[in-house]
Amino acid sequence: MIPEHTTQPDFDAVIDRRSQRATKWLEVEQLATSGSEKVIPLWIADMEFTSPQPVLAAIRDALDHGVLGYSEWPADFAQVFCQWQASRHQWSINPEWLLSCQSVITALDVIIRAYSEPDDEVIVLSPGFGTFNRVINHTGRNVVEVPLVENGLQYQLDVALIEAKLTPRSRMLILCNPHNPIGKVWKVEELTQIAELCQRHGLLLISDDVHQELILGNTRYTPVAALDERYADFTITFTSPCKTFNLSGLPVAQLVVKNTEIREKLRHELYQLSVHQPDILAIAACDAAYRHGEKWLEALLPYLRENYALLDNALQPMRSVSLFKLEGTYLAWLDFRNSGLNPSELEHKLLNEAGVKLNNGLKFSAAGAGFMRLNFALPRAELVKVIERLQRCFI
Repeated sequence: MIPEHTTQPDFDAVIDRRSQRATKWLEVEQLATSGSEKVIPLWIADMEFTSPQPVLAAIRDALDHGVLGYSEWPADFAQVFCQWQASRHQWSINPEWLLSCQSVITALDVIIRAYSEPDDEVIVLSPGFGTFNRVINHTGRNVVEVPLVENGLQYQLDVALIEAKLTPRSRMLILCNPHNPIGKVWKVEELTQIAELCQRHGLLLISDDVHQELILGNTRYTPVAALDERYADFTITFTSPCKTFNLSGLPVAQLVVKNTEIREKLRHELYQLSVHQPDILAIAACDAAYRHGEKWLEALLPYLRENYALLDNALQPMRSVSLFKLEGTYLAWLDFRNSGLNPSELEHKLLNEAGVKLNNGLKFSAAGAGFMRLNFALPRAELVKVIERLQRCFI
C-alpha cells in the first residue's frame, strides 16, 4: 500500500549526501576556499531534497519483497502516464504511442544511429545541453550548432539562422523544452516555427521534455507534438520523472512516438540493445511518481519559485553578474561577462574565493563563454549562504 503525503514536504531540511557518495558532493570533497570554507556544489542537475514519500515507499516495498529480478510495468501504467499528461499539459496521448528506455541519453544514442548515417548532421540550439553534442559526436555524426539570439536577459529563436545552416546531410533537430541551460520555455509560436521548418525539410524532430513539470514562470509548457497531428508524425518526445521527482539515480525514460513506422523501428532497436526495460526499482519509482507524486510537486514548485526570486533580487544590484530570465527548470543562467574575467579565471574565482562550484558555460557551447549555470534546488538557508558568497566576491 503506497501512502499519500500526509505532511508538507520539508524542503528546508539540510541533508548530508556525502555518505551516499553523491556525485555532486564527491566532486568538491577535497575543495575549500583560501579561507578554509567548504565548497558548495551547485553544478550537476539533481536536487538537495528527498523524493516524494510515496515513491520512497514503493522502492521500499520492492526491496522488502527481497527478489530483485526482471520486472514488467504495471498493466495500467500507460493509462496512468497518459492521464498525467492530459491532466497537467492537455496532451492527448494514445497509450500505444509509448516506449520505455533505460535513460533519455541512451534513447538519444539509439535514435541518432537508427535515423541517420555517419557524417550526417544533427541540429542543436546553443547554448545547449552539452551531452547532446557528446552523443552526436560519439555516433560519428556532425553537430551543427545554431545560436539562439540574445535579447536583453533572455534568448529568442531565429528560424532563418537554422534554415541557413541546413544542408543535404541534415537529418534531425534536437529541441529541449524547457531548454537547458537557459531555462527557456518555448512559446507556441516558436514551437510552430520549429515544427514547420522540420516539416519543410524532412527533419526528424527530437524533443527532450524531461523538465516539463518544472515550470516557474508565466509561459505555459506545451509539447510540440501536441500542437498538430502533422507535427506529432515526425516528432519523438522524451519524458522522465527523474528531474521532477529527484530520481536521477534511477534513470528511466518514456518516449512518445505517434508515427507507427518510426515507433516500431525504434522499438526494435531498443530491444536489440536490451535497453527497452528499466530496472525493477526505476519502474517502481516511476509508477509511484505519476500515481502519487502530484501533491509533492505542487509543494515543490512554489519553493523553487521563491528560491529563484531570492537569487534574482540579490543579484540585481550587482554590476558584474546578471541573472537571465528563467521560465522553467531549477538551473539559473548567470552572465559574468561584465566581471572582466575569462572563463578559466571566473571558474577559479568562484571555486577558490566564493567557494561555490557551478557549471562553466563553455560546457554548453562556445556561446556560453562568460556564463555559469547554477542549480538553486537546495534548502533556502543554503542558498542564502551561496548568495552571501557571491556578494562577497563580486560587485
